[in-house]
Amino acid sequence: MVSKCILTLVFVTIFQTASFSQSNNHWTRSFNEESSLLSGAVVGGGAGPAAIYYNPSSISEISESKFSLHASLFSFHFHKIKNALGDGEDLSSILGVVEPRFLSYMVQPKKYPDWSFELAFLNNENTSVEFSTSVDKIIDIILSLPGDERYFAQFQYLNNYRDDWFGGGASWKINPNLFIGGSMFLSVKSLEYKFLLDIEAYPLDDSIVENDQLVPFYSANFQHSEFLKFSNYRFLWKFGMIYKKEKFSLGLSITTPSVNIYSDSKKVSNKEKQANIKAPGSDEFLPDYVIPDYQEKKDVEANFKSPLSIAAGCTYYFPDKLKTLYTTVEFFSGIDPYRIVQAEENPYLSSGYVYDNLPFNEWLTFVHGANPVLNAAVGYSWSIRENLILMAGYRTDFNCRKDLDYEPYIDAKKIKNLDLDLHHLTSGLVFTIKGQDLITGLQYTVGRNREQAQFANLSDPVEYNTEIMAPLQGTPQNTMNTFYNSISLYFGATFNFGGGN
Repeated sequence: MVSKCILTLVFVTIFQTASFSQSNNHWTRSFNEESSLLSGAVVGGGAGPAAIYYNPSSISEISESKFSLHASLFSFHFHKIKNALGDGEDLSSILGVVEPRFLSYMVQPKKYPDWSFELAFLNNENTSVEFSTSVDKIIDIILSLPGDERYFAQFQYLNNYRDDWFGGGASWKINPNLFIGGSMFLSVKSLEYKFLLDIEAYPLDDSIVENDQLVPFYSANFQHSEFLKFSNYRFLWKFGMIYKKEKFSLGLSITTPSVNIYSDSKKVSNKEKQANIKAPGSDEFLPDYVIPDYQEKKDVEANFKSPLSIAAGCTYYFPDKLKTLYTTVEFFSGIDPYRIVQAEENPYLSSGYVYDNLPFNEWLTFVHGANPVLNAAVGYSWSIRENLILMAGYRTDFNCRKDLDYEPYIDAKKIKNLDLDLHHLTSGLVFTIKGQDLITGLQYTVGRNREQAQFANLSDPVEYNTEIMAPLQGTPQNTMNTFYNSISLYFGATFNFGGGN
């Protein structure tokens, strides 16, 4: 009966469906166990079951085999974006999710006492951002028609990202002071992105009379939509070492860039259309156009790179042997702008005016990249009494895409994002009951980004904006301010199996 319950929990942990999003932050992860309560400041030691991820050489820190199951992380995310669609046009969302996080089995064989092994599934990132709103007002935007018109705009945004890792690792105890180790992972990155801006402007009456003549009714409209979805499978490796003394330990861990293996579930579309828009200062209509395209499966190439990173950490053990201080820094290298998704356009994409005046080439191409980032974390543990430990930590989580120079793809499509710098505060307790560890705690995350370019300017629209070459919009300003808060609750357990197996 117990084995059946464990198998059921394992199945739920790995295959539970949850929301997800590409955040462009390297340290958003929380694995639901001791390392999370210490904010991941464990490269110098003390990573526990998450050693395979933070520093595989510390797998050898275990004194007994362990099975870790951390099946639930309740998270509540609050977004508030001021002036996102123009002055006074704000966006907000509240999202609550239950997320699977971490599963591992650590083994210390009797026949090889200097070796330790670990198998693990972990969810490296699993976040979501979704907005949907409309702007509806009465204004005089079609200057060639008398009176006011109804101006109606619909906006939708979805950015879901998830990164699951499946891997194994090993550590060798060279001597009582020196440990080395390595691990290998299959990373499965899944991204779904949608952006829609649909605008209509039309008269309030279908019978418009000007100078005793009936003016034909028409609707001015503009639509721009983007969509992509794919899963990308990649291999990567981690190598680490730890040097331990009585009062401290020092650690180093290197993560290789990922290697592309395979992609599936690939879909990409891009559509733009314009109709019944007059040129500024003229009675002549600009040419109507529509540029739709869609490709999927084998006709789409996806390649979601991840960077080289180098982490160093120090763990200091206080003389009273009740308190421990943890510190870690990690440098992530930059990634030059590249095509994350691309596909050949349909030969009948459009014609005439579009070919002569609009950038239709690489219509189904999206680009991505990353700036170098340096993050730091500090953690603290205190053994309050026997079988009860208090843990706390703080870590930075700087956005790697913020202010990125996309040369030579400046005019190419980018996945629109909030590009937030995040700060994480963690705290919780570890209970040891009959030799088993129970973990509970919370994480509070705050993020801010000021003076970001608006998604669109719908507060000051004009019939045709020559500055941005788009109709029924104003010029986007750098006045968008994003405020993000998140609270996550941790629950987990580690089952110890006595001496080496």
